Amino acid sequence: MLRYLIYMLRIRRVEFRIAEIPILAIPLLILLRDTAPLKTFYLWEGIFIFFLLFAFGDMINCLADRDLDAVYKPHLSEAVYGLGVKFVTFQVIATAALALVLSFHLAWSLNRWLLFALVAIGLVLGAAYSVKPVQLKGRGLAQLICLWLIIFVGPMLFVSLLVDTFPSLSVMIFAAAYGTLQMGVILVNTAEDYPEDLSANITTSVVALGLHRGIALAFWLIVVGAVGVLATLVLMFWQTGSELMWALALAPVMVACFYVVTSVGGLQRLISGASLDDSIRSVKHAAKRVPLWVTIVAWSVLAATYALFLAK
Repeated sequence: MLRYLIYMLRIRRVEFRIAEIPILAIPLLILLRDTAPLKTFYLWEGIFIFFLLFAFGDMINCLADRDLDAVYKPHLSEAVYGLGVKFVTFQVIATAALALVLSFHLAWSLNRWLLFALVAIGLVLGAAYSVKPVQLKGRGLAQLICLWLIIFVGPMLFVSLLVDTFPSLSVMIFAAAYGTLQMGVILVNTAEDYPEDLSANITTSVVALGLHRGIALAFWLIVVGAVGVLATLVLMFWQTGSELMWALALAPVMVACFYVVTSVGGLQRLISGASLDDSIRSVKHAAKRVPLWVTIVAWSVLAATYALFLAK
């Protein structure tokens, strides 16, 4: 029984939840002026849907990649086959259906039908990312754009609609910048699998660009995203009139962004002119810090937006 429970948790990639909490909390902290909405049923229904969507994406990815994962991520393949392909397929379908039903109820209750539309689009893109014949993760730069939409921009826009009647422009701009920054980091993680993806004929963004240009793109995404995140945070704090507060709150974000920019910039310089084999080794070594980079950016930004909430 315990083994099956572990398998159920594995295919839902629960280790990613710590990175998903800021994606949920940041737009709430940007928009909320008090804690009253946190006491409503509809907000928590929306939060439940939020995590259902991420679970759907993780499960369908494990299901679609079960044979490829047998080589590179055997614990995921073991979980899929341990539970049974049919049972995992049932869970994927049931999760999607539940997310649609709940989002329909939420949209009807709040008269915000974009909530339902976003969930439906998210499910379609989540499936299209992993499942053939579309399999956007093997369609070059479409992989990058799809992940940017389904991990960051779409979920943050969905959360903003739990608070506001119409999509929040401030959240949309911030989500675009934050997603760009984090996608640059994720691209380094994608680059780690370059030789394996190349061997398996999976045309990820990095395979399409080549390893060196892929890391260069990752660096510039991080730079542009970091500038956008800091600029929007400065603007939002300035609007509250709390100069000292925003200066202190932005310090950890600046440090985190500087660390990630210099780390990936150093990697780019290191592999410039190096042989492909040496570059692969350098990227694989650097990619071990991807979880750290993602986490310090996410949680420093979360802390800054919490300070923003307190400053209102």
